[in-house]
Amino acid sequence: MPYYKKLGIFVRVPVAGEVKTRLVPPLSPQEACDLYHAFINDLFLRVTRLKKVAGTVFYAGGNPAMIEDFVPDRFTLVPQEGDTLGERLLNAFRVLLQDEGSWAAIIGSDSPDVPLTYVKRAYLKLKHRDIVLGPAFDGGYYLIAMKSIIPSLFRDIAWGGPTVLAETLGKIQTDGLECALLPLWYDVDDTHSLALLESVLLAKRLQKIDRLQHTERVLSAIRKRQTGK
Repeated sequence: MPYYKKLGIFVRVPVAGEVKTRLVPPLSPQEACDLYHAFINDLFLRVTRLKKVAGTVFYAGGNPAMIEDFVPDRFTLVPQEGDTLGERLLNAFRVLLQDEGSWAAIIGSDSPDVPLTYVKRAYLKLKHRDIVLGPAFDGGYYLIAMKSIIPSLFRDIAWGGPTVLAETLGKIQTDGLECALLPLWYDVDDTHSLALLESVLLAKRLQKIDRLQHTERVLSAIRKRQTGK
């Protein structure tokens, strides 16, 4: 039976003081906002390379008109629904999997350089597994994929903490589900992960591959202001 690949992207509308707050300081609220705006802009440009994937951008906070202009043409824009991240993820999967034969993956917008090969690999692994997780270095996950609704995975989890992945894997084990893991990746949400991103951007620039032009430009402007050069 053929399956239909769905991709959800979780974003926040970039409003100064409401996004990337863990980067303030050393960044100003406006700099953090500009940086996050660049993240989602670059991410949207990159995911358009995924073939035969129907996309949905699930947004929270602010006026979605602020991001409508650079949401990919074949992506729909849908508000996040729920009080907790778990509720919002569960409701997003209900949207993505409402069509019979759909397989869905959800990624966040804190990893603008997440390898597209990892996203593609998630769909391949779903052929033989119930769920696929992309573990993040901070103890959470940067991707979750499934082909049927599994509500238990989104309940009674300490969202935002370092045990999200471990708790989720525990539920998978308890429920007797088959799981596959993708390679580790990172979210950019503090100064250490931002420094890692800057190193990755330099490597991409030297190799002239898969560059994040918007993020590079914003970070360059921020560093120039900080150094006065």
